[in-house]
Amino acid sequence: MTLPLCLSTEDFSYTSTTCEPALSSCLQAQHCVDQTEPGDGRSSRPTKKRVTFADHQGLSLTRVKVFSEFSDPIVIPLRVQQMLSSALSPAAEEDRLVLDFDQPSSDYLLFRQSLDRNCVCLEHCVLKEKSFTGTVKVKNVSFEKAVQLRVTFDTWNSHTDVDCVYVKDTYPSSYSDTFSFEVPLPAELQLHERVEFAVRYEVDGREHWDSNHGNNYSIVWSSVKKTRRDACSRHSGSLDFGIHFDRYGSPTCSHGIYPDWPSYAGYENIGPYY
Repeated sequence: MTLPLCLSTEDFSYTSTTCEPALSSCLQAQHCVDQTEPGDGRSSRPTKKRVTFADHQGLSLTRVKVFSEFSDPIVIPLRVQQMLSSALSPAAEEDRLVLDFDQPSSDYLLFRQSLDRNCVCLEHCVLKEKSFTGTVKVKNVSFEKAVQLRVTFDTWNSHTDVDCVYVKDTYPSSYSDTFSFEVPLPAELQLHERVEFAVRYEVDGREHWDSNHGNNYSIVWSSVKKTRRDACSRHSGSLDFGIHFDRYGSPTCSHGIYPDWPSYAGYENIGPYY
């Protein structure tokens, strides 16, 4: 005997499977979940993942993006331009007093020849904040001797004689003696003015002078020296390497080409030596 069985439609549930949209990459993972019909109160549960290629979905395996130059110029604010310009441009050099001559002892051969010829020679000079100092070598002709610096601050309209002081050498020699000097600088020196000096040596009733080959030793403003050097370079039309050549092939020649070589030419910023 068979009995009919009737069920309500509420006892049946239908499930559908949905997939996430395919990505544009050539290799992608599809994450499929089973979703129940809304209203049954049951939560979704993940199913197995599977890998598929983009071309299986009708997509391209590659993506090409072309960059072109900007047709319009980039507008940089003026404040930013000024800031970049000040950062990249070299700082203006402060105008200061500098020596307008090379250190005489930087070339020992020429220095010794000058001492033999004139019996006196400026050895070294250093600029300080309010004065300039240095040393002088004199030929030891006699025990009694006097050494002075004749200095002018107004282009020889007036001058001052400054006595030099005897200095005991670390390695004394019967050939020469060393004297030191210190001369105060004027409180205000105009831009067009300079300091000039020469060395006088009195011994055995005679005078001997070292005046830098008749040009005098000068201290000038750095801006004046730079302007004069630039004008000389334009006039000569050649590069200035700071070299002077002599028949003895002194180290001063190579100092301009190979500045890293040891040399006595870099004494401008140190004190006098005895």
